[in-house]
Amino acid sequence: MSVKGVPPANLSGISRPGRGSVVVKPKNMKGTLVRLWMLTKGKRNGLWIILLLAALGSGSAILSPYITGKVVTMISSGNAIAGILLCLTALYIGDWLIKFLQQFLIASIGQNVIYYIRKTLFDKVITLPLAFFDRRQHGELMSRLTNDVDNISITISNSLTLLLTHGFTITGILIVMICLSPMLTLISLTGVVLIFLLTKTVTSRTRKLFAAQQKALGVLNGHIEESISGLFVIKAFCREEQMEREFDEINSELCKVATKALIWSGYLMPLMNVINNLCYLAIAVCSGIMFVNGLITDLGIITSFLLYVRQFTRPFVEIANIYNNFQTAVAGAERVFEILDEQPEPEDKPNAHSLQNPRGDIEMNHVWFGYSPEKTVLKDITLKIPAGTRVAIVGPTGSGKTTIINLLTRFYDVTDGSIMLDGHDLRDYKLRDLRDVFGVVLQDTALFADSVKENICYGHENASMEQIIEAARIAGADGFIARLPKEYDTVLEQGGMELSQGERQLLTIARAMLANAPIMILDEATSSVDTVTEQKIRQAILHICKNRTSFIIAHRLSTIRDSDLIIMIENGEITEQGTHDELMALNGKYALMYRTQIGQHDARMVS
Repeated sequence: MSVKGVPPANLSGISRPGRGSVVVKPKNMKGTLVRLWMLTKGKRNGLWIILLLAALGSGSAILSPYITGKVVTMISSGNAIAGILLCLTALYIGDWLIKFLQQFLIASIGQNVIYYIRKTLFDKVITLPLAFFDRRQHGELMSRLTNDVDNISITISNSLTLLLTHGFTITGILIVMICLSPMLTLISLTGVVLIFLLTKTVTSRTRKLFAAQQKALGVLNGHIEESISGLFVIKAFCREEQMEREFDEINSELCKVATKALIWSGYLMPLMNVINNLCYLAIAVCSGIMFVNGLITDLGIITSFLLYVRQFTRPFVEIANIYNNFQTAVAGAERVFEILDEQPEPEDKPNAHSLQNPRGDIEMNHVWFGYSPEKTVLKDITLKIPAGTRVAIVGPTGSGKTTIINLLTRFYDVTDGSIMLDGHDLRDYKLRDLRDVFGVVLQDTALFADSVKENICYGHENASMEQIIEAARIAGADGFIARLPKEYDTVLEQGGMELSQGERQLLTIARAMLANAPIMILDEATSSVDTVTEQKIRQAILHICKNRTSFIIAHRLSTIRDSDLIIMIENGEITEQGTHDELMALNGKYALMYRTQIGQHDARMVS
């Protein structure tokens, strides 16, 4: 989801390489490059061959003007030129072959390196604790896995080769030019200085304009997203004209800023061509004067030098663009390393217990917890829950209900106190064994773009078809599955969006049934479904919780009336606990909430 004013297509802030893009400068280029080099150790075999080919590839640009000058000298002297023309042809063919091999190798090595970086990053992401994802937007993390890695890929595949080739070319041409005529070389360097100053002046302006363009584009994208996602409300309140006027204003602003940016960036190449041509003219005039005065006696030198001038300034411009892309890629690498530096989930203790056949006795002893030091969510929670107890947790939004579930599954660890399972602290168990103990059904159904069958047996791939069908039957999902085009082999698209919310929830309950975990957690499993589907889910919940320790979080109190224990939480503290009848007799907050819901329900029925 994009936020108005922020470009949704580029949440990372890293723009694609190219002229006119916003350059993101790295914080520590040297340190990042060294670390990137060490990270890819063993994955860049053959890079020295690319370096050699880059040096050889620059040979054509260095030698061809010199050989062409020799051709002119031989013609002016009346000598045969067939042999040297043959050498020049061979040089060009060799140059093509070298560039082909260079591109082939860099594509192979570059993609191998990027494959390794992306795999390393993804492997790291799946080890990170839930707290890491709670602190970040998912779109921003996706950007690091895609945009930032792609920027590194483009730099390795394209920019690195060009940078090496241009570097060798400039060095070689400069050496040859100095050998041919130091005076003419000095004039040529004056043109390079003028191009550098021009580039710096123009880019300092265009960088701000393109940044403004990107910001305006983000505002426009945010407006479009709001308009499309809220189209029903817009039409219901007859706000089409207002939205259209706002769109025109934002679009006009974007058009104005983009026009200025393109005009300024358009100045660069024509002005550079003028400087190049003036430099070429100055070299031609000066070399002609020197030839007339006898300072140069060979026409071939003048010819070579004029060709060198044409080739000498061009690589500087390309290197400037490559350097900008290089900075962007290194900044992307820094963002990748930020994730790689994150602390993974805590490792198991050296003497961690295996968890076999747990009974399901849960005990919370003076548990305190906060997602940040400034804000305490749970305050001195103490509970003792015997195995097989069906526990319901109720309370207002933000009171800490889901936080208790996060602590039980060790997505987070308690700040103070302890949670015991079968007499041992949760932190004393192997984390994988502990997670296997819990079967979880969440409010937000997590289904994957796979078949219904694969979604039900997710995490239990060895389950037989009979077990899958039985789990679906108990969950009450077999009825609608039978109506699907390919029944259990029907592939769900986009997280099962073609199913209703209730049908998706029944599939997640079937998945939990198949897991057959000794402790069940159901977090708002009926919050987004109709009354009829709620009853189906309630029956499935009763079946799934039978003879198991279970925790049910619900706002609809009618679904948890028959729980063995109901806990009322407010502001992170347990204010009431007992059975439904006991709490109703207490006539406290729970009783008030329950009577209010029943009253609302009756009111709806009357209307």
